[in-house]
Amino acid sequence: MRSVARSTALRRDTTFVVLPHWGNLPYGPRVSHLSSHDVRDAQALIQVAYSARGSPLFVEPVVEGLARLVPGEIVGYDERELRSQRQLVGIEAPAIARPVEVSNAVSAFCGEYPLSMRRRYRETGALKISDFLSPTRLHRLDYYNHALRPLGIEHQMRLWLSAPPGVARYFSISRRQADGDFTERDRALLVLLRPFLVALNELFDVQVVDQLNAEGLTDREVEILGWVARGKTNQEIAALLVVSPHTIRKHLEHAFDKLRVHTRTGAVARAFASMN
Repeated sequence: MRSVARSTALRRDTTFVVLPHWGNLPYGPRVSHLSSHDVRDAQALIQVAYSARGSPLFVEPVVEGLARLVPGEIVGYDERELRSQRQLVGIEAPAIARPVEVSNAVSAFCGEYPLSMRRRYRETGALKISDFLSPTRLHRLDYYNHALRPLGIEHQMRLWLSAPPGVARYFSISRRQADGDFTERDRALLVLLRPFLVALNELFDVQVVDQLNAEGLTDREVEILGWVARGKTNQEIAALLVVSPHTIRKHLEHAFDKLRVHTRTGAVARAFASMN
């Protein structure tokens, strides 16, 4: 974790995590767009996220909190493979059912979209469509006409987190025309939150590995059980890892033996029990 001159420790029972102090974040004039109320609300969101860090999908409360801090028609979190664009994790508030053609358009026309994960996955700031395109130019894009317009979306802002190689992790907030574009206050809030969200994400990743290694699981078994915790089937995990479902099943059987459980649910509960 990046060192800082001062720090704030969030406490849960006897466990501490040291996160950067608000007063030392190098965001320059952007923070001036925030009121003291905004900062208090952002701190509250981080506290909630930290208290839920023992969940395999601990970003759920972050999505819910962002929906209150920076309102939008759809607020979500995505993890996707960069090459295939396959969605690994998807959380939305509210959850919506997209037509198949809309989901297909996201992949088909991703390359022309200014907030494309392939273009921006290394970004450390918050970007919105209007940073790159006027409404007229946006409306000429196939991505807009086939992926955004069917959902009534005119404005979008994305915030990327650090991720393992080959994976993109990002939050998205989407708005209709009537709600207006995002302000610099909205951007400043996301930029302010980012290092804390990155730190919590990395903390969770490390805790998961440490906990499962302590149970005697191999790195491959840890990886597979992590996907199980995120709701993936054996077939889906096999496709992600480019192995056969039979191989996944055998790894899980070995993990079950080490964890002294008999089911996928039991394995997940056992693996994450000490983190709650």
